[in-house]
Amino acid sequence: MGKVLFTSDLHFGHENVIRFDGRPFSNVEEMDNELIRRWNAKVAPGDLVYVLGDFIWKSRNDNAAELIRSLHGQIILIKGNHDRFLHNAKAKDALAGIKDYDDICVTLEDGTQKRCILSHYFIPMYNGHRYGAIHLHGHSHNTEEAQLELEIAEELKAKGLPNEIFNVGCMYWNYEPVTLDEILRANPMGEVQNDCQL
Repeated sequence: MGKVLFTSDLHFGHENVIRFDGRPFSNVEEMDNELIRRWNAKVAPGDLVYVLGDFIWKSRNDNAAELIRSLHGQIILIKGNHDRFLHNAKAKDALAGIKDYDDICVTLEDGTQKRCILSHYFIPMYNGHRYGAIHLHGHSHNTEEAQLELEIAEELKAKGLPNEIFNVGCMYWNYEPVTLDEILRANPMGEVQNDCQL
């Protein structure tokens, strides 16, 4: 099996997100083309990519299925609040799966496993937070809400409620999917426990 990668909030076809996030693209066509290029440079055909919501805002000529098929790997979408393309049956069929939430185990490069709770939205007291599980989410972009989420997580830790929460929004990760190893290297949390009892 290939790698497991994560991303969110790509917003394919969304012109306004360029300004909203301060994305380094001059127009939506450039953004969409570069997102596809970076994805395919990182993801192999045998990989599995979890998109944690807000994947495709809109697509020209109703070509969401074609866009999905142009991306390497199998794609599981954790639904976000802006996945407007899901009314299109062909686009839905191009995905490997569609879920509201997921609870998975990911094998790291060193062979240990980590339990990951996947949601589009930040969940401060997610399933398994006391037992070493990691929560991956998107949604908040580069906003005051994202800063507040970090503060809430730190306050919970200070009160003895452990959590490891990471925003996988593409704007934080060079506009490309990332592995859990990359996330943990960028945000070291100490010793990794083998804790994949679901």
